[in-house]
Amino acid sequence: MKSNSIEFNQNARRVYTAVRHTFETCDMFHRVKCDDMNFVITAKHGASLLALGENIKVRVVATSTQSSKVVVESGNQFPINILNIGQNKQNVTTLTEFIANRVYRLCSDEEIKLRPTEIKFK
Repeated sequence: MKSNSIEFNQNARRVYTAVRHTFETCDMFHRVKCDDMNFVITAKHGASLLALGENIKVRVVATSTQSSKVVVESGNQFPINILNIGQNKQNVTTLTEFIANRVYRLCSDEEIKLRPTEIKFK
């Protein structure tokens, strides 16, 4: 499992909403699952002839009230996949750059609206 992180000068809710929008509107990811309470997104990236695909996990962590960090993790879908050694590291770097470019653009108030949290009280 390889990982990388990105720092943002935006609050965690705004960054999570931008990352979620990126994953939901991009056609490269499958089985996207979003945990709005914990700011975690899991997805699968397709398979190729040599590899059986990869699992992607993205976590948004608040580092202060007005800054946050996005942690991108990538691992093989098949644990004993030795054919693509080093591919996960390259994919994490590429995905980190992709997320950084999209989030910086989407974090403005004009581009994306914050989604309200769905908290159910008993």
